[in-house]
Amino acid sequence: MYYDQVNIIKQKIEKLAKKAELKEIPTLKISKAEHLVAEASILRKKITVSTGLLSQWQKGEIDENDVEVVLAHEIGHLMDFDRKFHSVFFRYNAVVVLYLFLGVGLPKLVFFRHLAEPWIPPLLIFVIWAFFFHWICRRVSLAVQLEADKNGASLVTDEQFANSITKRKPFHVAKDFGLIETWEFLRHVISSPSISERLQNLNFKIGEIKIEKIEDGQSF
Repeated sequence: MYYDQVNIIKQKIEKLAKKAELKEIPTLKISKAEHLVAEASILRKKITVSTGLLSQWQKGEIDENDVEVVLAHEIGHLMDFDRKFHSVFFRYNAVVVLYLFLGVGLPKLVFFRHLAEPWIPPLLIFVIWAFFFHWICRRVSLAVQLEADKNGASLVTDEQFANSITKRKPFHVAKDFGLIETWEFLRHVISSPSISERLQNLNFKIGEIKIEKIEDGQSF
């Protein structure tokens, strides 16, 4: 059904991967998950594209340039991951691991150290940890997504990238959403950068680039 689109995507993945100088060309997987647009598997070097995106492309709701920007963003994740321990992915997720220890491991240590009043210090630490945990996770996600934007923007033109991220594309269709799909959708909305954050991150000067349409709050 999407034979032509899939072939074009494979060609674009190969072209972008070579331009990015990745060590290997990512494989392509097609997914029917409604909450998904596209994602990169950093361990398996695989890019997954949803049938929802293919359908919108086939209907003319998005064009080939938009699809290329989506793929460039995903390859941008792989470019970051190729830097190993110097990557944003590793550095920021190490912060999450440390914070998990502070929120879970440290209260246990304090619990056994203060047996007279065992619940007060651990509870205080846990409350502070819980308050900041979602904020830290969002900052980590933003850093990883914005780094992928920087990498991806180097693979296409500024105008192409800017126009694509400022178009409102209803990728997520709330039809037959189960619990997992709903959670994934909400997590995506909360953790994804806004259009203004993405443009600011790339130092795009809107006045110097022909932008078709800007509607904040929409992102890949």
